[in-house]
Amino acid sequence: MRQTLLVAPLLIPLATAILGALGWGRARHQRALGIAGSALLLASSVVLFAEVQGAGVIAVQLGDWPAPHGISLVADLLSASMILVSALIGFCVALHAGSEIDDATIAHGFFPFFHVLLLGVCGAFLTGDLFNLYVWFEVMLLASFVLLASSGSARALRSSLPYVALNLLASVFFLIAAGLLYGELGSLHLADLALRLEEAGRREALAPVASLLLVAFGIKAGLFPVFFWLPAAYPTPSFAVSALFAGLLTKVGVYAMLRVFTLLFPVQEVGLGPLLAGLSIATMATGVLAAASQGHLRRILSFPIVSQIGYMVLGLALATPLAIAAALFYVLHHIVTKTNLFLVS
Repeated sequence: MRQTLLVAPLLIPLATAILGALGWGRARHQRALGIAGSALLLASSVVLFAEVQGAGVIAVQLGDWPAPHGISLVADLLSASMILVSALIGFCVALHAGSEIDDATIAHGFFPFFHVLLLGVCGAFLTGDLFNLYVWFEVMLLASFVLLASSGSARALRSSLPYVALNLLASVFFLIAAGLLYGELGSLHLADLALRLEEAGRREALAPVASLLLVAFGIKAGLFPVFFWLPAAYPTPSFAVSALFAGLLTKVGVYAMLRVFTLLFPVQEVGLGPLLAGLSIATMATGVLAAASQGHLRRILSFPIVSQIGYMVLGLALATPLAIAAALFYVLHHIVTKTNLFLVS
């Protein structure tokens, strides 16, 4: 039963996307199915959160391969919280999209790709190994590119190019870092990697790998100086897509940083604390100053996302229990608040 709860946030959006694709061309069918799938995902995430809060961590090895081999899914209180808040805004945005998005766009696959994006987000929060985190990032990238371009306007297509190019570059850095880690330690399972790094005393020697991961996740999160894709991309699609992106996409990058730079490469141990603090402060200042110079509402709302990412990452840079707790709280708060601001706009 517990294992079923763990895979439900993946199976529900996957099934919704497949069933929606089978109803290609029928807007009413896809709209009803998209909203129903979002509601079901929200209900399953509430049950998963309650189970993790009451009975502790849930873990499963897909295909019966023993850890650290195979595909690991793990839900602790942090990942269950992220799944819950993501499902909540996914449901709200689906309701909004059902009335905002025109029938032609819905009929040609808006909701299937919407749910593929939710699938990638949930997978990134639940995965227990680095390689599958990379896979879920690519699932998100594919779906988000289609949603960005779903309006079909030339402006939306132009704005999606820097988004895709930079995120593909981040994927390259991520894949190189994962390959180097596997070559050195023979594992990509997060818990197993943490044990091997501790036993071998290799954290400082593998600091260049940690730097590659910082670049990859920094691009995904919109950290200074590689944030310019965000304010270029977010104002151009529909308001529903902008709201979904504003709430979720950068937070997956921040979540990955929080996981990797507390579990595998604590920032103070690999010497990244001062660098991360400097980048965070630059991100805060750049985002808020750029927002003050804008005259378009969604660009005014987009640049503060950059600034607020700086606040989240600063908590990681300080690396104290209270600072990291504050960063986690702010991540959850920001997902709800920023999504609502874009919907209100």
